[in-house]
Amino acid sequence: MIRYGLVGVVASLVHASISLVLHKWFGLTPFMAHACGFFGGLFTAYFGHYHYSFKDDGDHKSRFPKFLVTALTGFALHQGGVLLLVSYFHLDYSTQALPLLMVSVPGATFLMSKFWVFR
Repeated sequence: MIRYGLVGVVASLVHASISLVLHKWFGLTPFMAHACGFFGGLFTAYFGHYHYSFKDDGDHKSRFPKFLVTALTGFALHQGGVLLLVSYFHLDYSTQALPLLMVSVPGATFLMSKFWVFR
């Protein structure tokens, strides 16, 4: 779980950095910036979890599609969270919504990764 957390932190930093740069410097909406950031962190997460968290030796043809489903589930939770937290609850994206999502969504994706993707 610690290895998963470390890889997750790195992938989340990639995700958050891309999101914030696109939102603050390039004027993308939080929804669009968050989507781009998510896909930026996707490959960091996959290869980190494959090689470090779960030390998997399975082939990428069977693992990556499952990981993609898991990641897209996380993406849907993130995007739904952005819409809900920013549009409905009027939280600031950068200081409130993004940090909240970065700590709340990974639990679901950990369970999917451990018991389905990399088993």
